[in-house]
Amino acid sequence: MFKKNFYALVCGLLFSLGFAPFDLWVVSILVITCLLFLAEGLKSRDLFYLGYWFGFGMWMTGISWLYVSIHYHGNIGIIGSSALLLIFVSILSIYSALTFLLYSSLKNYGHKLGMYFALPSAWVIIEIIRSHLFTGFPWLISGTMIGESLIDGFTPIIGAQGNTFFIILLASIIYKIVDCVNKKIYPLPQFAFLILLIFFSNLTKQIEWTYQAGEIDVSLHQPNLTLEEKWSQFGIVKTQAMIYNSIEEAQIGELVVFPETALVISENDNLDFMNEIKLLSTQKNLTLVTGIVERENNYKIRNRLRFLGLADKKYDKTKLVPFGEFIPLESILGNLLDILGLKLTNTTPGKEIKPIKSGLINLAPSICYEIAFDNLIREAAETSNILLTVSNDTWFGKSIGPVQHLQIAQNRALEHQKPLVRATNSGISAFLSQKGKIIEKQDYFEEKNLKRKIMLYSGQTFYTNWGNFPLIFLILLYFSYTLVEYFSFKKKNLNKRTHVTL
Repeated sequence: MFKKNFYALVCGLLFSLGFAPFDLWVVSILVITCLLFLAEGLKSRDLFYLGYWFGFGMWMTGISWLYVSIHYHGNIGIIGSSALLLIFVSILSIYSALTFLLYSSLKNYGHKLGMYFALPSAWVIIEIIRSHLFTGFPWLISGTMIGESLIDGFTPIIGAQGNTFFIILLASIIYKIVDCVNKKIYPLPQFAFLILLIFFSNLTKQIEWTYQAGEIDVSLHQPNLTLEEKWSQFGIVKTQAMIYNSIEEAQIGELVVFPETALVISENDNLDFMNEIKLLSTQKNLTLVTGIVERENNYKIRNRLRFLGLADKKYDKTKLVPFGEFIPLESILGNLLDILGLKLTNTTPGKEIKPIKSGLINLAPSICYEIAFDNLIREAAETSNILLTVSNDTWFGKSIGPVQHLQIAQNRALEHQKPLVRATNSGISAFLSQKGKIIEKQDYFEEKNLKRKIMLYSGQTFYTNWGNFPLIFLILLYFSYTLVEYFSFKKKNLNKRTHVTL
């Protein structure tokens, strides 16, 4: 069993290569096929450990970028940073262990088709639980790896979460094909099923779910400041000067976007500047959007998007980063984090996410981590004609974290077939098409403002209207059927024992 667990660890390390920036999703699918062979003949307990070590490998490589934030910006030593990362990875790996534990039950008691649907169903349900439990951590959702690929056509129908089911299903079919070949059985039905799925996933790429509804000039401004500079007098002056220049250079009616917490002085403490840029934006008939840190009583803060000019509105971040913007179970964990030297500020969350109307624009806003929550973005995407997300990925330097973050944004654009604009403090800022393709981007700490005309799109995709509901409903039906089969199996065994006793 030691050897199998080691191979599972290697599989996990390789599986994460399917995500950006590597994009080796074919490798990831084949890795799951190999994992299914490793799982052959194992009991539930052994499958639990197999899944755990697979998850450990996946998370170790997939979220290694967190080390940059913990070590370089958390002022924690190499040993302490490594220990914290390992603890987090160890906890997240339990989800993968539970996936294979659930898979064991489904394949043992379900219909013979369970060999195809057991692992995809278990994988999706555990991913959904992970996305919501303890405020949720929807990172490395497996289906995001095929966004903007040859087989991403189902995304506007089933979303990134549905794509998870799709790629694990592909791996399960390949596993069965290889198994049939090994047993000298011709796998024609399985092979035909595989080809049909790939064919239709590519065919549906041609469907236009949304339609053009005008265009607008958009400019993205990336201050390119280190975290130390950002909170210094130099950073404050530079950012305010950039905002003045952006208004001066903007076209009439332009959308001008600055990143998350671009302004670190709250509006109430900087009224002269805020009133001036509000007046200048209104005079030029444009929409200026900037992140701002808004301070309240009792040292609480809000992570806010401030809209000025054509729209005088605000949006407060609703989905906060655990241990970054707030402390879960603060009464229990607060003292421990103080001992570790982590001084965290609790941020007050906003109440809801909703579109921001500004002239021709109907924006679906999100701040940083929120873009990873597919259902949250859906709430505002239905009536929007452009998606907007801002972030401050400076915490993660030039690691793979910001690239993964951009990949997640690409999936949101494709799910709703709406263009998306993304402004960050130090990279990666980008214009994304309604198909999730990168039109233009600004790389890490690159001094270059992005400016171009962006088409606005109206309408809704199937996913916009229904979200994950059809997928969850079908999986629950499958679970119900498996449960009926389980009780039927138990009843038959009980009747046999009773008959033998008599």
